[in-house]
Amino acid sequence: MTTHDLHPDDIELLEQLGSIVAVLDPVPPDVVELGRAAFALHHADTALMKLASEAMSAALRVTDSARGTSRLLVFEHGSVSIELDVTWRGDFGRILGVVTDESGTLAEGAHVILETRSLTRTVDLEDERFSFERVPLGLARIVLERAGERVMATTWFDVG
Repeated sequence: MTTHDLHPDDIELLEQLGSIVAVLDPVPPDVVELGRAAFALHHADTALMKLASEAMSAALRVTDSARGTSRLLVFEHGSVSIELDVTWRGDFGRILGVVTDESGTLAEGAHVILETRSLTRTVDLEDERFSFERVPLGLARIVLERAGERVMATTWFDVG
């Protein structure tokens, strides 16, 4: 039953009862925290990618050179994996990426979205490769889409 099925007087009564309960018997903070944690499981694929990223941390390659610093990140979800070479120097970074799909379902028309705190950019996937130049330092993530459907999204990672 939804509120659309209720009479307006019943909706008003429920709202009044809700406000009384909120004052007399509010939801304990730990219950709210547990509810948020349960809701976070709504995106279990993101949590699994984070675990895969942490497991791959032993395979991270960090180099210091005159060109800047570089880090290799790998994110996997099902048959799809995204490998990123994140390089930064000064105030900006560069992301070079390769998408592999063992099932072969990505085909043509897939695109990659870069999300940061200050911008969102989209590029088409070309021969399983993509790149983003002049990426601001800070947190970023990559979203892979095909035909308007999200295939996968990486966890937030640090550029710089």
